[in-house]
Amino acid sequence: MDYVGGLRGWRWIMIIEGIPTVILGISIWWWFADTVETAHYLTPREKELINLRRRLQVGHTASSDNMHKADVYEGFRDWKIWAFCVGQFGGDVILYGFSTFLPTIIKGLGDWTIAETQALTIPCYGLGAISYIIVAWFSDRTQKRAVFTVIFGLTCAAGYAILVSTAPGGVRYFGCFLVATGLYVIVGLPLAWLPSNNPRYGKRTVATGLQLTIGNSAGIAAPFVSLICGDPPKYTDVRELTTSSCSYTRPRTSRGT
Repeated sequence: MDYVGGLRGWRWIMIIEGIPTVILGISIWWWFADTVETAHYLTPREKELINLRRRLQVGHTASSDNMHKADVYEGFRDWKIWAFCVGQFGGDVILYGFSTFLPTIIKGLGDWTIAETQALTIPCYGLGAISYIIVAWFSDRTQKRAVFTVIFGLTCAAGYAILVSTAPGGVRYFGCFLVATGLYVIVGLPLAWLPSNNPRYGKRTVATGLQLTIGNSAGIAAPFVSLICGDPPKYTDVRELTTSSCSYTRPRTSRGT
């Protein structure tokens, strides 16, 4: 579709991928229910199950399900939420940096064509998806978040340490797998961890909003890292910075479950 309608192909990719997001974002205002009771897409049994699970949550009360200004203010004043968001930013720097630079890093590991380079990224992403699903299942079964986030955060850091090293290309490609194994865990699990530790609705919405806003702002910074400390084709300084992000992301896991 290059130059169709006077637009380059990459612009059409953005437009086509963005259309469903825009449509869903608008339609969900009317389609998505505000409460369990008004959720027309849930059966009575499903509504009963949701209410039962909520009653079993620690700190749950009838009042906590309602929006209170005091809870909102408390969310903004809680330093632990802000510290957690800083950690989320570090994790998302890794996420966006890995997605941005992985093809270029793999390209520098050998004499690959563009098609071969893109194909070599698939196993990394596949392993990342599998590890995330498995860890999420165990995390839910054990109701533990910190231990899995720490372990896989260290795994991710080890992978980047290998990428920074002068090891042979095959070894550094193995480092890409280590990064992918831990990456999606340390980004995804905290999205369930922080809300779970804030049972009151008002404080929880503030915590989740700040977490997503500050965390996703890493997507703005990550692509420009190469302009500041880029070293093509290896991007050594970029990977060192990302390894540092692994390190400062971990302190948020020192407490809680």
